[in-house]
Order: sequence, then structure tokens, then C-alpha cells
Amino acid sequence: MSFNLSEFLTEGLISSVNNGLIPSELATVYAGNYLAKSLITQAQVTQVSDAITAYKAAQVSAD
Repeated sequence: MSFNLSEFLTEGLISSVNNGLIPSELATVYAGNYLAKSLITQAQVTQVSDAITAYKAAQVSAD
């Protein structure tokens, strides 16, 4: 089994937002920076964005 940096970064961003470790705005900035450095793909940025949207929707419905 090999280590996949792009998956690690993507999953880390999603997990960090879902666990309240970093604000969603910061995760968006990180994702953009990772994309600019070719560390993750556009599809992975979309994954992060979709996860942030789902997280925000869950927070609204919890309130």
C-alpha cells in the first residue's frame, strides 16, 4: 500500500471541518493553495467544497 498525498490532504481538510478544528473558510483557502501547487486536483477541491456545504447545512438544521 502506498501513501497518496492528495487523498491525505483532501480527507484531512474534510475531517478538520467536520470536527470543528478549522473554519470552513480556512479549509477553502487551503484547498485553493493545494490546487495551485498541484497537490490536489480540481475534483478533490470540489469534494472539499461539497463537504463544507453539507457541514454548513447540518449546522443550520441543528440550530
